[in-house]
Amino acid sequence: MLADPRTLGYRMMQAGQPGGGAAPNDIPPIQALYMAAASQLQSPITVSAKEEEDTDESLPPSGKDCYGNERQTLGDMARFFNNALLSDIKLRVGFECYSAHKLILVRSSEVFERMFSSEWTDPNKMEVELVEEPECCDVFEAFLKFLYSCHIVLTVENTLPILMLADKYNVSDLRLVCINFATKSIIPKLPLKDVFHVWYQYATKCYHHRLITSCIAALSPKADDIMSLPEWNMEWLALDVEQLTQFLKSSDLTIRNELTLFRALVKWIESPKHPERQSKQKELLQQFIQYIRFPMMTPEQLEYLEKHRVVEQNPEMFVPYLLQAYKFNAVSLEARSSNKDFASSRFLLRNYTDLRWDKRIVLSGYSHFGRLSEVMPRFSTRSSSYPHTSWDWELKIYPKGSSTNNEDFRVVLYSNVVLDLPRPMEYMISMVNNENVLVSVAGKKNFTKSRYTADSDLDKKVSVDELSSPNSRFLVNDNVVLQVMVKPLQ
Repeated sequence: MLADPRTLGYRMMQAGQPGGGAAPNDIPPIQALYMAAASQLQSPITVSAKEEEDTDESLPPSGKDCYGNERQTLGDMARFFNNALLSDIKLRVGFECYSAHKLILVRSSEVFERMFSSEWTDPNKMEVELVEEPECCDVFEAFLKFLYSCHIVLTVENTLPILMLADKYNVSDLRLVCINFATKSIIPKLPLKDVFHVWYQYATKCYHHRLITSCIAALSPKADDIMSLPEWNMEWLALDVEQLTQFLKSSDLTIRNELTLFRALVKWIESPKHPERQSKQKELLQQFIQYIRFPMMTPEQLEYLEKHRVVEQNPEMFVPYLLQAYKFNAVSLEARSSNKDFASSRFLLRNYTDLRWDKRIVLSGYSHFGRLSEVMPRFSTRSSSYPHTSWDWELKIYPKGSSTNNEDFRVVLYSNVVLDLPRPMEYMISMVNNENVLVSVAGKKNFTKSRYTADSDLDKKVSVDELSSPNSRFLVNDNVVLQVMVKPLQ
């Protein structure tokens, strides 16, 4: 039987030591084995929390892209702002003159690139005068410095004029910075009159969609006041066509009912201060009627509308809308949920304050909900056609899965009314965006004292993955919008 090579090696090493030593076979095998292990060289041990870095084993022949410190580079560039060193152009704005560098200006703005091309101005010209609004002259220095340093200090007072310069010279980075700051830190905190007269006016003129949305969100809670109170009368009647269009298209409006919106539209068209509208009444009605959500009116309101003089004068325009609205009110909720004709923007609820059969519910900031979290918004609907008493409800919503199913969006309807007698009800729950009803589920339930919940099938239609995907069609600015309709079964 062959001896372990480590044992033999150690025996030979001991036998060959100067001064004599034991014969190789005189050392017991076990002792020789342990002594051999102790005499081997030991490698260092390092335990790291960092993942192993890529080794450039597959380094391409062309080399690897490597970048320096971008922030430091921008900081170094800032020292050339309004600096005569290497300056090749002067910008005269109002009473001020700035030393600038064409390369910096052209890098940030296509407008400056065109301006300094030989087709636009004399390439040898050393000074250019820029004509700006007075408020823009005051902030031009900050605007110009941003082109050098990519840094700016924004305030309530300077954001709009800086945005105007960013729009004029098409500086997309600065435009985005201004819009982000305005939507988060200015518009939600401003007095409504300032939102209306300043930001909403500018947003609709330049069609900044995010600014428009932010302004509408700020104005929406007072939509009824804006349309009807004397203190807002001048502002309402002064809206231009684009501003009114954006207002009417919004589902965020908080109003009594859809009929009040129709009356406000007629008031705008027939304003004595704007006689040019009356001469184009039919054209304007044709343009705006599509934004009135007739199916969201009650049968009583539709009957009243039929007798309105504007409707009687233009029956061919209104009859198709009224017929569709009557049909929507007449069919069961189950039939509504499966009818593809009932999926357009006309079938989206607004934030109506009247007691109705339905309610719009918004889950704000979907991306911030935790896994398996739950929310329970409460709302009220009518309990009967007459008298107009209320029925309190609660929705238990699992935005990112429940303990029984962590992959789907689950909604459970709870009755908060203690019933003496069973009440058979039908319900429909829909998920919508700004343009369409996306999915709907309907069901029936005989609510009693002991049976007071109805688990909807919405989890079979919408998954958490679909909601969490980039640019999900189920999200409106990171919000989930639900429509709940509950009616007694006949």
